[in-house]
Amino acid sequence: QSAPVQTEKPHHYTYLRDFRTQQCELFLQHKCQQHRPFTCFHWHFLNQRRRRPVKKRDGTFSYSPDIYCTKYDETTGICPDGDECPFLHRTAGDTERRYHLRYYKTGTCVYETDTKGHCTKNGPHCAFAHGVHDVRPPVYDSTEMQPSMEIIDKASTSPGTLEKDRVLAEDPRWNDTNFVLANYKTEPCKRPPRLCRQGYACPQFHNSRDRRRSPKQFKYRSTPCPIVKHGDEWGDPTQCESGDNCSYCHTRTEQQFHPEIYKSTKCNDMVQTNSCPRGAFCAFAHVEQEITSVRDVLSSLSSNSLAAFVTSILPQSDMSNKSISQKNDVDIKTNGKEDVKLPNPIGKERASSTSSQSGSLPISLLSSNNGNSYSNSLLLDPFMRARSCSISSDYSISPLYMRAP
Repeated sequence: QSAPVQTEKPHHYTYLRDFRTQQCELFLQHKCQQHRPFTCFHWHFLNQRRRRPVKKRDGTFSYSPDIYCTKYDETTGICPDGDECPFLHRTAGDTERRYHLRYYKTGTCVYETDTKGHCTKNGPHCAFAHGVHDVRPPVYDSTEMQPSMEIIDKASTSPGTLEKDRVLAEDPRWNDTNFVLANYKTEPCKRPPRLCRQGYACPQFHNSRDRRRSPKQFKYRSTPCPIVKHGDEWGDPTQCESGDNCSYCHTRTEQQFHPEIYKSTKCNDMVQTNSCPRGAFCAFAHVEQEITSVRDVLSSLSSNSLAAFVTSILPQSDMSNKSISQKNDVDIKTNGKEDVKLPNPIGKERASSTSSQSGSLPISLLSSNNGNSYSNSLLLDPFMRARSCSISSDYSISPLYMRAP
């Protein structure tokens, strides 16, 4: 039995087909008002140009969603193989990857939407979903493993779920919140880039922005490092000269999974949809008991230091023998007594997201007989079936990938 033809919402279809594929006519006339900052729907310079991703008759993509071309010149936007190049071109904003049939809107954005329904971080062209109705299933090519129809139904609206479930099945310890708190994103991923979806679904880190210093070895506060974070923007952790010895958080992951922050706030996805795609890898509480248990641990401590907190929640067998630095002790004492105070929540519920839901277009319109032009005829083969697992190379799919141009 063949899978049904995948359909796209008109808004998604427009971006998949047209975003940054044509040069802006107003720019050529020096009249485009969206040049600085560059927020135009069309491209202004050649290195901003994106090729339309096409699924050909043989079931393969016109260019890979994961493997980058080594001949493409990122400055001039020229590849000696032209549009026929079967590999990704690293365009400005990495648009060929972010708006590929494989990845566009398959992951949930961590930022909120404004009153216009635009992403507060990535603007109107955000490549990530805002709300469950904005999520689309990924498209994969014929060279990948075909999943069963039972898995299709479960995974169609939960990108990363299969990858997450695979990790949990291989190592059940990740179901334990204490184990997650001690080990999540503290070790480098050993899987080949193409075989790892990365992002939250992988409990190992893939670059410095994805990495988290182990609370078993390093003592740092839940406060962001002023050298690394400016406003709402987390920068490159390597900019801090103190490195791993810095007494402040260097990444969003370090802050969200800090023992003083972890599970202290209710998960927005659970509040809004009663489900969370991150599952065991979510830093926020899914049930009230999780918040209560964290408070109980804090209340039982005679010290508010990070070292004491970690010692209290980790099995002794997991504790490192390495001494923890005493720099910038965070013990709080008031009138001779130690006062334990929970931190304020670092997250807030997302504003209501809006997306076009009226009507749908067959995704097979993005396919062609020759792979070079779009056809309005439906393919005989199903255009898409859900995947048994998600794979890719960091989002470059890391936080870097999650930022749209």
